[in-house]
Amino acid sequence: MLAGHLTDVTALGGGQRGTLVVTGESDGSLRFWDLEQRRIIRSLDAVGGIVGDFITLGLDDRMLIVRMEQSLQVREVDSGQVVYAENDSVDVPVVTTTCEGQLLVVFHDGSNLVKVFDLASSCSLLHCVNISIERGAIHKDHSVLLSSNSVRDYVLFAYRCGGEAAVFSARRGTVLSVLSAQHGAASIQAVEMTQDYLLLFCRYPYKTGSEIIHIELFSAVSFLYLRSILGCSQDCISQVTVNQAGTHVVAFCASLRTGITDLVTWNLETEDHKHIAHIPAILTKGLCFDLRFCLGICNGEKYLRLWDLTTRINDQTLTYNIHKQRSDGTEEVIPMGKTLRYAVCRSFKAGTVYVWNLTRRRFVCRPVRVVHGLYSSTDVVLAHDFKLYILTDRGTYNTTSYGFQTLLVYDLIKRSYVRQTRITVIPCPQHEYRLLEDGRTLLGLSETRHHLILWDLDSGSVKHKIKPSHTESPVCSSTTRHLQADVTPRRETTLMPWDIRTESQCAKKRRLKREAQREEEGSRRLDREKYNCIEGYLLSGDEQMVVCSYFAHHLNVFSMVSYEHLYTLEDKTSQLSLHTAALTYAGTYLVLTNYNQDERTPCITLWDLHKGKVRRRLKNESGVCCVAISDSAEKVVFGVTGSNRLKVWDPFKRKCRSICGYGNLKIEVSSKLHMTEGGTKAILLSGQLSLWDLETCSILSVLSLDAHVSCMRLLHGHKICVLLGLSHSPALISIKSTSRTVSSPTQASEDRDLFGESSSSEEEEEDL
Repeated sequence: MLAGHLTDVTALGGGQRGTLVVTGESDGSLRFWDLEQRRIIRSLDAVGGIVGDFITLGLDDRMLIVRMEQSLQVREVDSGQVVYAENDSVDVPVVTTTCEGQLLVVFHDGSNLVKVFDLASSCSLLHCVNISIERGAIHKDHSVLLSSNSVRDYVLFAYRCGGEAAVFSARRGTVLSVLSAQHGAASIQAVEMTQDYLLLFCRYPYKTGSEIIHIELFSAVSFLYLRSILGCSQDCISQVTVNQAGTHVVAFCASLRTGITDLVTWNLETEDHKHIAHIPAILTKGLCFDLRFCLGICNGEKYLRLWDLTTRINDQTLTYNIHKQRSDGTEEVIPMGKTLRYAVCRSFKAGTVYVWNLTRRRFVCRPVRVVHGLYSSTDVVLAHDFKLYILTDRGTYNTTSYGFQTLLVYDLIKRSYVRQTRITVIPCPQHEYRLLEDGRTLLGLSETRHHLILWDLDSGSVKHKIKPSHTESPVCSSTTRHLQADVTPRRETTLMPWDIRTESQCAKKRRLKREAQREEEGSRRLDREKYNCIEGYLLSGDEQMVVCSYFAHHLNVFSMVSYEHLYTLEDKTSQLSLHTAALTYAGTYLVLTNYNQDERTPCITLWDLHKGKVRRRLKNESGVCCVAISDSAEKVVFGVTGSNRLKVWDPFKRKCRSICGYGNLKIEVSSKLHMTEGGTKAILLSGQLSLWDLETCSILSVLSLDAHVSCMRLLHGHKICVLLGLSHSPALISIKSTSRTVSSPTQASEDRDLFGESSSSEEEEEDL
């Protein structure tokens, strides 16, 4: 049982020593806690006979700094020897440490006096200076606000309810920079710092009779203002702390009126603000150096309160800052124009479209056209030739069917709707629609997903239905009913050679009959798979061939020219899927991953779609998560989950090589892989963007990205080769190849400066 109630808590080594903390008690004793084991591992009773209301450790936890009102003592933890004492101060000392606990910085509340001590040199006085900022303290007591964390020798301080903060250098004894709040109505309530940011917690008037907290972020390097994070009107912070990783701010909002303390958090990157827990007590000191261990002590209590924030830190239902604008990232990038001088970006925000000029230097950072409110989140939007094709007006037709009944065509150049067509289009996911024939035909799936449908967008009618050769419904077909299994599946035991040698003739006949029944049942099962729904499809780059998968042991190949079913690709030992697959531009070859169930071997298979046969197969390649194929199918490049290398397979020469990647490369399921320049180069997006030379088996360049990429588009035959859309920003990133210039066709005059962005004084890049 603890002798007195807890008065303060601090982490050993600033949290660098794992889960060890020390608490001070009202009788002057100290307790060292192991948070993992939930127990006291060491005690120091009545240290120096001083009863402290504030404790901290310095110099690798060898020095103890204890404050009680105007008194201050610095003692060695092990021996208890007093290194420094200050008992005659008129003002209350406010203490922090910097330079990894080597320097002790003491601000005196109510005056401008600051002292800096070197704990490594018997607490010798380095500086004793008077500092002031333009907006001085307006409170008599508790006026100085200090950051508990420190970067280099910096100490961030401010005066409570003021509008300015300052960065104090402990080694120099001077103020390096003054940080002003963004508005004159700001009232600073707390300050803190991380390795990247200086944080000012400012209270602002909000609506009628209420207030709101803004966290204003400044750079820890340049001291310049970066951005602000909003809280909510229910925040009335009494203390703040930052976790050791610098990702989250944890604040304690104590209310003397209700006797309740709220535990709230901010994510410094996503700006999410959450109310995590309510405490039926007034919390006097809180600490959170690790999100697993958030500590607090309350008035008159003899025990620590402990919370694990990781269980609720990602719960979006707790988010309070509804004031934050929603993400306006890019969902899809579509190149436009005959020479691909423009790109249309469809935003995650429903109804918003951006048009970018990829050649004008003046428009590198801003779009040439932005259009809002064009469509709702339930509509389907496709783009072609600077026109948006919007499928909208969902409703019921033919009393039972449900689909889109209106097609709107919006011209991005004229900024107006140029056509409206009555149409009946069956709803599909956005990615399952394709615009063909210069925007005159729409490809999609039937209502039952048993076949493909082509709609004529000029008339709004169905143009063609592309079906497999077996088109009868399995419900009505007598043939299909015959395919149903007439035996109950049973588990067959494996017969050993001696069992077969000793079995009787009757037993042998029964065994052979069962084996024949199993083979027949397996054949029926494969035949029934012919009537599965379409799971997905791939369309060739020239829009001439379509390959469909069915959650089955077969694929169907269709011609988009004759609208006929060409071949059925079958593999009785493998489920065939298009999840990890690639199709050549002309639709001649298909490469995909499959697993041979009989041999228990993962494979990569190259299919010849003009003959409907397997051309080559590479065995024992497991974990393949991304694959690309050259236009001639002479090279197949693929990546394996969890590895940091690419493999290059030459199917016709029966060669397979491996290219070792850079140190922190980790290929995942979300990685995207493309081949370019006739199969001599590969572009990989896996956290970072990298360019690989497949001829020399080397990496040419790696581009580190500081943002999450939501979509990627490769432009073949241009100097601007890669377009990246971000998940949190509408900005479009274009990556240019500087190794060599690839010639491009002559630019058509009608494709130049379509949005009025030309300037006679501007030099333009013509070497796309």
